[in-house]
Amino acid sequence: MSEFEDANVDKDILSQIFGDDLADDTKAEKADDSLFADSAAEEEPAEETAAPESAAEEPAEQQEELSVEDILKAAREEEEPEPVDEELSVEDILKAAKEETPVEESQPEVRAAQIDTDDDDVTVITKGTTINGGISSEGSLEVMGTINGDVDCLGRVSVYGTISGNVSASDVLVQTKRLEGNIKSEGAVEISGGTVVIGDIEGTSATVAGAVKGNIDVNGPVIVDSTAIVQGSIKAKSIQVNTGAVVDGYCSLNYAGVNLDEFFEDK
Repeated sequence: MSEFEDANVDKDILSQIFGDDLADDTKAEKADDSLFADSAAEEEPAEETAAPESAAEEPAEQQEELSVEDILKAAREEEEPEPVDEELSVEDILKAAKEETPVEESQPEVRAAQIDTDDDDVTVITKGTTINGGISSEGSLEVMGTINGDVDCLGRVSVYGTISGNVSASDVLVQTKRLEGNIKSEGAVEISGGTVVIGDIEGTSATVAGAVKGNIDVNGPVIVDSTAIVQGSIKAKSIQVNTGAVVDGYCSLNYAGVNLDEFFEDK
């Protein structure tokens, strides 16, 4: 068209000449436009239909995610141990073991003023212990502490501490600084050196190496050692006085079984 515009050609004449062609061209263009419009209209529903499909896929993906979480949660619950039940079972086991093997409680040694024991048992009054009152025992007794009272034992009494009272036992050993009280024994009596006894002594035998202020009455032998001092009468079956001993009192052999008058009668 621009070429014809440059030329001085009447447009009306051209329109008459090419009118039919232009009309055909216009129809063709309209037909093409309608085709394009139809194709665009067909494509838009396709896109709209695709949108619901994507919308339908989204819930499926959400459902898949939720199911995975549920599976993981269930797996964790199955893998988690039960510490409470395990601890309780251990405690039950320990409790059962303790019940099967009970612990024997140790019994402390009893120190009492009155004790009933066997003859072979020995009760010890330890050093630093003071007993105010009498004490009796069916066994033996060792006194290292202090007793302010009488002592009565069926067994042996060994005095290393202090006794202020009478002592009665099967055998008596006095090895202490001072004892104030009478001594009565069914067996032997021994007074060690350096010991002072203020009281009478009775027994079946006696050995004196210390100092005694009192009468000695023994139905058996009496030995007065060289370190002994006796202030009192001695009655015995036999008397042995070693050199260096001091005896201030009357000595007699009343238990000797000898009638002295028979030796001096005039026949």
